[in-house]
Amino acid sequence: MLVKRWCFLIFFSISIGITSSCFCKQKTYDHLAKYPDIKYIPWFSGPLLSPTPVNMLPGHPAIEPSMTIGSTYGKYNDHWKFKGQVNEWFINPLLDFQLGFTKRIGLEIIASCISNFKRGVSSTRMQDSILLLGFQIADDVKGSWIPDIRIDLQETLPTGSYQKFNPKKLGTDSTGQGSFQTGPVLIVQKLFFPGDHFLSCKISVGYLFPSTVKVKGLNAYGGNSKTNGKVSPGQTLITFLSAEYSISQRWGCGFDALFISQSKATFSGNPGTERNRNQGSVGLPPSLQFSLAPFFEYNFSSKMGILGGTWFTVAGRNTSAFLSGYLAFLYGF
Repeated sequence: MLVKRWCFLIFFSISIGITSSCFCKQKTYDHLAKYPDIKYIPWFSGPLLSPTPVNMLPGHPAIEPSMTIGSTYGKYNDHWKFKGQVNEWFINPLLDFQLGFTKRIGLEIIASCISNFKRGVSSTRMQDSILLLGFQIADDVKGSWIPDIRIDLQETLPTGSYQKFNPKKLGTDSTGQGSFQTGPVLIVQKLFFPGDHFLSCKISVGYLFPSTVKVKGLNAYGGNSKTNGKVSPGQTLITFLSAEYSISQRWGCGFDALFISQSKATFSGNPGTERNRNQGSVGLPPSLQFSLAPFFEYNFSSKMGILGGTWFTVAGRNTSAFLSGYLAFLYGF
């Protein structure tokens, strides 16, 4: 039962850590002013979760602080069946900074921490951080099917807490995987013009290859105080389907749909045997999670806006069910 508990906790940390990585996605459409059929230039600040399809111009970085507050209220087992549990609350502030080195090459840095609360105990820890080196392949062309296309090289840094946990913290101190994870991310976005409004559609796919992790004691993959060995985390597939609609120049709405799949994590070494002769169980089964994040936004200008919404699980396997609300502020210099 203990390893299952850690499985659900770490996969929730993955979903919050990878996607809670809210991404800057600022793009201005001032070039549309030359078209007489365009009644206004759209201002967009969302979506929140999916990665950016555009490169920041040199000298014009963007910054986006955000806050997510919510709780896990249950879990999905290996057969996709949901079972309720005591609420575990979290507060998750995050900062996303993005800049362009050239017109086509840019960098994004994402750092966050999380405070977890469960049954009278709590912990505040850093989460794993993310670096994305992006390459702009194509820019959206009005009147054609050419979209924005961007390829990122993602590197996840193990800045979160993943081992030597205090059993009295009930898993609230689990906030990372302990593994460097590297992989490509492909993002494609297209702007459409239905009537007097605008619709931006985006799809992105990323695949991460993790490094081996040395673990000691009770850790994000299970075990107990005597555990000592190595874990090979599962590879991770992350897919976003997103849309953003302009109600007016300032007001908009949209959603992110997110699918995360991670293969099983395996362990080698000493799982640990405690005084009660219970041997630690280390490793994670394959996990999947579907979640949805609808939102509304208000834009003060083409470079500044706020957005807020909810983010919740729809289905899953070997993962937690959660419900949260978020608020973000985007500013482009």
